[in-house]
Amino acid sequence: MEIENTLHRFLQNLDMLKYSKHFSDNGYDNIDDIINLTAVDLQNILIIDETDTKTILDAAAVYEESPDVKIKCWLLSKNLNLYADRLGENGIHTLEQVVDLEINDDKIYEKLGIKLAGHRRRFERAVLDLRRKRCLDEEPETPVAYGYWAKPEDLSDAQNEFLCIQAKAKSPFNDHLTRNLEFMVDSGSDVSTLQREIIDSLQLKSVSTVESKGIHSASREKDLYNVYLQLGKESLDIDVIEENYNSLGNKILRQFRHYINGSRHIWLSGHRQNTSTNAEELKEPSAATPPSSSDLSTSQPPQP
Repeated sequence: MEIENTLHRFLQNLDMLKYSKHFSDNGYDNIDDIINLTAVDLQNILIIDETDTKTILDAAAVYEESPDVKIKCWLLSKNLNLYADRLGENGIHTLEQVVDLEINDDKIYEKLGIKLAGHRRRFERAVLDLRRKRCLDEEPETPVAYGYWAKPEDLSDAQNEFLCIQAKAKSPFNDHLTRNLEFMVDSGSDVSTLQREIIDSLQLKSVSTVESKGIHSASREKDLYNVYLQLGKESLDIDVIEENYNSLGNKILRQFRHYINGSRHIWLSGHRQNTSTNAEELKEPSAATPPSSSDLSTSQPPQP
């Protein structure tokens, strides 16, 4: 059996088959045994040559078996090894694929031939254990930036607070022209906006015109400006139109994942999309009501 050949291959690659019985007679016969070997373990099974001990321990420290064998050893450790072939027949060749199985779907167990209720429950527990281990092994995610609930200075007479974020706007034409700004998060708008005073101070140039359409107003032509945005640790190249407040629309929001609660808005890395605006008609922003957490996609908060 492939699993039983694991020790043999390991020793053979080191030209150490002379120690095969030392291992097998003492129960060292699977992957976990190999990767956890210590100098004391080798002494206890009478492997005392210093050079050989170092060779075996160095190899054990970096040893990694093939994905198929890892699955078979995992199944064997759970007394589910009779299903090893069925997993392979269904294209499941890595533990990563096992972790992603829909264990609440009856069809999975039909495909794998797991008919006994006890074996099904054991398989479910084993997959859940793998998922917990993967979560523990993953590095905590560092947020891109932190937002908050507030009334922006240019919307101080608003009835409600808005989700806001601090970001730096930079001129594409002059590296020295920058402004640290507070932006309102406007998930109901397709477009981002800057105040005229900001546009002028950054010496932004109109790159085109667009038809901007408000919810309760007719379409009107507006200049479209290009600006660089530094949002936390992320740099973006975005398009904006003039408005009497600064805002970030949903074209920017969709580039990130978000976690929102009653006190803060955490921006997490997501799939980068094109932020340029080339639509003939844009949905004009409206500051009538603040976006709620349900307006934005949310994810679990990052670990502290």
